[in-house]
Amino acid sequence: MAYPNLKQSIWLLVLLVLISAGLGIPVAILGTIIDQPLHKSPYAIWPVTLVSFVLVVHYVLRRTGRTWASWSDIMPIKAISWQLLLPLVVSILGLLIVSLELGKVMMSLAPTPEVVKDTLRGLVGKKTSYWLAFYGAVIQTPIIEEALFRGIIVGGLLAYWSKYQAAIWSAVLFGIYHLNPAQFPVAFILGLVFAWWIIQTGSLLPCILGHALNNFLAITLARSGIPGFKNPKALIFLPWWVVVCAVLLAAIGLWWFYQVAKREETDHLEAEVEPERHC
Repeated sequence: MAYPNLKQSIWLLVLLVLISAGLGIPVAILGTIIDQPLHKSPYAIWPVTLVSFVLVVHYVLRRTGRTWASWSDIMPIKAISWQLLLPLVVSILGLLIVSLELGKVMMSLAPTPEVVKDTLRGLVGKKTSYWLAFYGAVIQTPIIEEALFRGIIVGGLLAYWSKYQAAIWSAVLFGIYHLNPAQFPVAFILGLVFAWWIIQTGSLLPCILGHALNNFLAITLARSGIPGFKNPKALIFLPWWVVVCAVLLAAIGLWWFYQVAKREETDHLEAEVEPERHC
């Protein structure tokens, strides 16, 4: 039987949180002993997150009777056409601005919990080395989250639901996973896009690249000091016409990506059928 279904997907996320919390306890104790807030330090959080993810993947592999040698069965990473790269970039540029503005609206309606703010400041704030923030947000996080949500979870849900339902449910779980009401709509939208990309291409690569580009632009612009992009105490919204252009840019990029991926899929199918015609 395919794994995971929806309930099992929820359990995987709970398991990830429990493992992270369990590994975080000795880190917090050590921090108390040396009088350092290690539980908020990126030097501790990123390794704990990575180890937690590896343990969850190990659990999934054992649960499905696989070994690490067959990890690509649940986390498919295969080459994609270079023609998908430009529409991917266009999509992310538009989605980033839309997400930032939507996030500001949500923060004005449902303020971000202080514990979440403290954690984010510790991980990617200005007091954290840019290159450390870059590693965590642009390299580690996209690989871990895409492998878990779009690789393992979407892959499992597709056996029980239609591709549309699988994409939506995985996006809902992705939004909940961030444990921040203000961030839920943004995470849901990006989760939906990335889920559709892996369904279309059969590869995690565009999802990882898109996620990495989004996070790279987010942390870089947040440190730029540009009004509307940095993180001031008072929310500053971008001009309405910028948001409209961003929506159009995202729509064009997503439509373009869909068309290129669809054409690539058709060409691939025709290439497989052609030898059979000559037999």
